[in-house]
Amino acid sequence: MKSICPHNDCTGCALCAFVCPKACIAMRPGALGHLYPHIDASVCIDCGACVRACPSAASAGSAVSSGSAASSGSAVFSPSVQSAVPRTAFAAWANDNAEYLSSASGGAASVLSRLVLSDGGVVYGSTAGSDGTGSFSVRHIRVDSEDDLWRLKGSKYIHSSIAGILFQLRDDVRCGKPVLFTGMPCQAAAVRRIFPDEPENLMIADLVCHGVPSESFFLEYLRKNLKISPSSVSSVTFRDGDEFRMTVKGQDGKVLYTHKPLSGLRTEDLYYNLFMDGFTYRDSCYRCPYAGMRRVSDMTIGDFWGLDKGVAAPGHGVSLILPVTDKGKRMAGRLACMMTLVPRPVGEAEAGNDQLRSPRHRSIRIRLFRSLEKIFGPSVYYPLVFDRMLRRRLKHNKGGHKEGHQ
Repeated sequence: MKSICPHNDCTGCALCAFVCPKACIAMRPGALGHLYPHIDASVCIDCGACVRACPSAASAGSAVSSGSAASSGSAVFSPSVQSAVPRTAFAAWANDNAEYLSSASGGAASVLSRLVLSDGGVVYGSTAGSDGTGSFSVRHIRVDSEDDLWRLKGSKYIHSSIAGILFQLRDDVRCGKPVLFTGMPCQAAAVRRIFPDEPENLMIADLVCHGVPSESFFLEYLRKNLKISPSSVSSVTFRDGDEFRMTVKGQDGKVLYTHKPLSGLRTEDLYYNLFMDGFTYRDSCYRCPYAGMRRVSDMTIGDFWGLDKGVAAPGHGVSLILPVTDKGKRMAGRLACMMTLVPRPVGEAEAGNDQLRSPRHRSIRIRLFRSLEKIFGPSVYYPLVFDRMLRRRLKHNKGGHKEGHQ
């Protein structure tokens, strides 16, 4: 087997490596550190299991032009798993104040996790911290106790690998445990393809995703730009209440690095700037089939950007909940016992969030960055957007300007 799917469509889900009967597929870093499958041809038996499983390989043949991706010359390929458009939307926030304040926005993912654990189930989600060997990593883990739920809290603007949990997730589902998987839409699609019969005990929740930088790129930024050894890092957070601020803490809990809350000026932190402006995403993120209202999960969760100001919501953040399947709708009903749920028009959620309409546009600046970064490093971002930053600064000085992440 020479290739599994078109390179630009690969999401790095690692489902190919999971299904390979000869274990001859390894995920290795490519452009900007993003992981791609590499096949050991000396071991491969050309059985085709990887191609049959791959969501992107199954989708690539049915490309359709859509939204901003069409204008950039990139086709958006259709999802290869069952998808549906949600008909209801909720603005939501946890009733428990401690739960609410310790969550990035509203606490929907955390409350959902608690419900599944209360049923005797297990939760799979992303964590950012020490992997137990003295190394910092961002990866999905299995949680079976409320005491460990804190490990899954917070936004993580780094790609989280699901490769290490797929076997255990499969076994948990097969033995009948209530299982919640939370991840990016492309990861939700991969999990869905493991279980095409859609078992009732598996709940899949995807997050409204704007694209992600790689773990490798982030670790390199720590080492070279911030002069911080990844082995000295215990945790990284990207949200502080309703402010966008990266904070890196050491093994002793002390802050090793932070910066002013991100503004539209784009002067606070280079890594955050690159993420917010979409310079460091995977190639597939710019043609993502999941960046729209057709969802492949049971429930979609995110920040409720664009919420009508007439809704009397608390100021720390509000979750968006989009129940998709009947299973998702039933779970939303259960969430109402622990959260305040305010029904909202689906169109309001769509209008307030770019990634519910189309993928990120791969602009000329982004294309230039991805060519020049190999030579000049990530700081080449600044000269590429200097004119835009100057206009923002002039606007800010004249009347104030603040930009959020949508």
